[in-house]
Amino acid sequence: MEMDRQSDERINAENARLRARVEELERRLGSGAAPRDAQRELADSVPYRALFEAVTIPLVVHRADGLLVAINRADCARWRIRPEQIIGKYNALEDPQAVKTGHAEAFRRALAGEVVTLPPVPYDTEPGELYKERRRLWTEPSYVAFEDASGNRFVAVVSIDVTARVESEAQRRRGAALLEAFIQNAPMLMFARDSEGRHTLLNPPVEALLGKPREELMGKTQHDLFPAEIADRFVTQDRAAMASSEPITSEDEMELADGTHVYMSTRFALRDEEGRVSGCGAIAVDITERVRAEARTRQLQEKMLLVQQETIRAISTPLLPIADGVLVAPLVGELTRERGAQFTETLLDGISRQHARITILDVTGVPQAGPEVTDALIRAARSARLLGAEVVLTGIRPSVAQALVQLGADLGGIVTRGTLERGVTYALSGHEGARAPARTRSGRGAH
Repeated sequence: MEMDRQSDERINAENARLRARVEELERRLGSGAAPRDAQRELADSVPYRALFEAVTIPLVVHRADGLLVAINRADCARWRIRPEQIIGKYNALEDPQAVKTGHAEAFRRALAGEVVTLPPVPYDTEPGELYKERRRLWTEPSYVAFEDASGNRFVAVVSIDVTARVESEAQRRRGAALLEAFIQNAPMLMFARDSEGRHTLLNPPVEALLGKPREELMGKTQHDLFPAEIADRFVTQDRAAMASSEPITSEDEMELADGTHVYMSTRFALRDEEGRVSGCGAIAVDITERVRAEARTRQLQEKMLLVQQETIRAISTPLLPIADGVLVAPLVGELTRERGAQFTETLLDGISRQHARITILDVTGVPQAGPEVTDALIRAARSARLLGAEVVLTGIRPSVAQALVQLGADLGGIVTRGTLERGVTYALSGHEGARAPARTRSGRGAH
């Protein structure tokens, strides 16, 4: 029995010890702690070399003397080289380009205990033993020093490739400089206003127009710079342009010291990065001289048209003196009311100046006779008779004769002949009526 009791005590004691050990382990596991040996085992199990190669950020390691001793795949891909081409062969402290661009100085500062990050710096590759082509790469490197288990010092360099960003920024700067050059040297007015009407951009011609430097104009609105009537008009035009998807062109007049100026203005909406309307831009060209030249041209054209009309009038209604006191007035083309009045005026003036006794009205060239034609002929004949001239009507076509009869035209006192030749023969034949126009005017000389 004694032996059984002792055995039970040993078992109980062992159980108590085991329970205490389990509680200790559970406590450690619950707090996230692990035995020191286990931590070391876990750390040693990480494949750091594989991790070094797997990271996608370019990474290199140098010895304290500057010699490159490790480079990962990402950095090899960026420089387009193989590890064996550069490991143990490149020294950052001996590279003239690295010294010039600040890499060597950053390296020394890292060895002194600093964590150094440089701003974007360029590195140019040249065709040769290491590189195959000429390129410029921009990097943003960070330097940090560390030691191995034996106390040997190294410098790790993590360099972000910012070539695309730097080139994009350079391109934007070039574009901005080019745009600024055009704006500053353009001979026309160029300006921009935000959605509140404040000036955000303007060029020297605008400064010259308003007689103020840019510093005094920027941020000012139309109502700060122009009379209310003009400013209101500009505000309305700006709002219309901002509401339109297309540029709007207009002609604007402005009263300046030397008189009224006319500007051809093109306004368009300005948009931000998200496509929202942020203001109004405008380009305005002074077309005053062109407008004045066009006005002078129109005046000259009007004068030329009057001269042309007078010339045509003279050509279309010629008066041909064929003998002393005998005129021939040939009519050609359509005879409108206006032309009929003109013809009568020319005929009467010719009879008066030529002291004509006989006037031959030849209508061979008149294609047709309507009310206007017959009225013009009768008016011309009667007016000529009032001046004492006998009227001989020749070349009447059948259609014209029929129209005269149908319209009841009064041909009393008018001599008619079929052709111009017969009319001329009549006038020159020494006929009594031709010699005595006074009798013709009384009605006794008509044939």
